[in-house]
Amino acid sequence: MQFKMTPRPLLFVCALSLLFSSCQKDDPSNPKGRIDIETKDATWTKLSIPGQLRGTSAIYGNIDDTLVVATMYKIYMTTDKGASWQMVNDAGFGIPSFSMYQGELMALSNFQDHSTSPTLFSLDQGKNWSRKGKYGYEVYDKIQVNRKETKISENESYKIIPQPKEIIDKEYGRPLMQPDKLVRITDKGEQLLDFPFRRQLNYIYHDKKNRLYIGAEGTRFEWTVKGNERTYPTSTDTAIIYISKLPFNGQ
Repeated sequence: MQFKMTPRPLLFVCALSLLFSSCQKDDPSNPKGRIDIETKDATWTKLSIPGQLRGTSAIYGNIDDTLVVATMYKIYMTTDKGASWQMVNDAGFGIPSFSMYQGELMALSNFQDHSTSPTLFSLDQGKNWSRKGKYGYEVYDKIQVNRKETKISENESYKIIPQPKEIIDKEYGRPLMQPDKLVRITDKGEQLLDFPFRRQLNYIYHDKKNRLYIGAEGTRFEWTVKGNERTYPTSTDTAIIYISKLPFNGQ
């Protein structure tokens, strides 16, 4: 009796193929196994938290140690540079900013350019939260955070600039959001930054090393053309954080 045997190299290739395909299926944030070219950028690191109703609305900490972000209603923490995220609080209301005062991290309210009125408080860098703060109104009434501008020195700051809504939605007849821009502001005026991502930007922050952190919506400002009409933009259910790989130190 003669038996047919499959060559070992072929078995090895088949096994690798099955393993690779199963890995793709097991990744819910990238069901089609596509390469995200934004993660290959030489200047910015991209982190994302899938499964969010809104984008990143507030940021505190640093990527080397502990980074705390809000995705509108929920607060997340990572201690491994964004490889994994832990939801530490589901506030049930919007969180537009964080602020630190003498060891107490505060989640603020008020979605104006300057957020005020702390509503949640943490004494362990954002791991646990309480509605009762350590201090009183004489401290909390003075807390104010600019969500759209971060000042890294006396003479230098970085700011999110919204763009004019020039494209009209054909179906609803209303202006569509445009991707925001970043500018550097010094005593010499404003200078547009070469920020490579087309996003709606919610929040800007810098850490002690003067690296910039940008909180963004998952919406991509892309469109498809059919005749003279454009379907625009597309959207995703992901909160995004962009982090500069080098510090912005006045150069």
